[in-house]
Amino acid sequence: MSHHVDVAIIGGGIIGCSIAYYLAKAGLTVGLVERDNLAQGTTQAAGGMLGAHSEYINDGFYAFARESQTLYKTFQQEIGIDIGYTTGGILQFAYTEEELLAGARWNDATYLTSEEFHNQLPHIASPARGAYLFTEDVHVHPQKTALAFCQAAQQLGATVSTGIYIDDIKATGEGYQVAHLLAKHVVIAGGSASTELIPGLQMSAVKGQCMQLDARDRQLPYTLCHQGRYVIPRPDGTLVIGATMEPDVLDVDTTTSGNVALHDIAERFIPGLSQFPVLKRWAGLRPKTVDELPYIGRVPGQENMHVAAGHFRNGILLAPATACLIRDLIVGQTVPTERLEAFNPKRGIFHEENHRVERQFV
Repeated sequence: MSHHVDVAIIGGGIIGCSIAYYLAKAGLTVGLVERDNLAQGTTQAAGGMLGAHSEYINDGFYAFARESQTLYKTFQQEIGIDIGYTTGGILQFAYTEEELLAGARWNDATYLTSEEFHNQLPHIASPARGAYLFTEDVHVHPQKTALAFCQAAQQLGATVSTGIYIDDIKATGEGYQVAHLLAKHVVIAGGSASTELIPGLQMSAVKGQCMQLDARDRQLPYTLCHQGRYVIPRPDGTLVIGATMEPDVLDVDTTTSGNVALHDIAERFIPGLSQFPVLKRWAGLRPKTVDELPYIGRVPGQENMHVAAGHFRNGILLAPATACLIRDLIVGQTVPTERLEAFNPKRGIFHEENHRVERQFV
């Protein structure tokens, strides 16, 4: 028997779960389906940094990321569920003059010279050009956060079904049939698997490997970051080291070469860190679009069908802002034209007669 909802969401990672929450909070009836368990896939493999500064692409992206940071702060204050929200901030390392100048654009950063860095953090390898501290770039625990969004959505009436594989979305006179859900609107939030439901949508996968170290006797007040590599301190005293970048590798196996790379990352930040006990190693696939900006918006040619996928390294960072953008599109709220164009899924839908579009900026 079909269950009628306003919105059916396909995908139970942090993007789908956050969309479910903000739609339910807006008063819509929501049903979410996930082919596996919740908060798996890319979500469970992520580091959890909310690095609006360290992941800067352009000013529009930065504004979107900052909105997401604010939404996280409000969310963790309101729900009363532990999401591993950890303050302190990110130390963005600068090894070159170019990196030093890039960091100087921020008026909300604290700059530490290499000497000041060494005096404050003597056990960490001082970068040649110092580092910038961004105290607003906190981090969360990805799986805990996704599950918290889902739990909060369910408390607001959303339904969640796992173990349901969707290979087709059927149009009906009343909307769309998605498994047992009959919905007026559909949101596809299945990461790189979203391409299976949207013909022609271009997305690739970039594998990343991480490891978790038992470093309870090594206090680290900040996340350390440089060019996508990081050391993240968890509240339990462990450290997450990441991440490798392996384009077009579709398995999620941990490898010897990945292990070597992760130990090199650990040593580059903190000499001797690679000698600490390894508690866990894992790998995941980051969904990458044609221009590294996510697809967020209406699927071209489909009424009331939206996609939110392809967040690459920024799925955790952008989840609540993405959810609010999808919500606004569904309920008819005004969205800035520049944002609609920058995230428009049509950027990544190619046909034989089309040529690749140039990257568009937020």
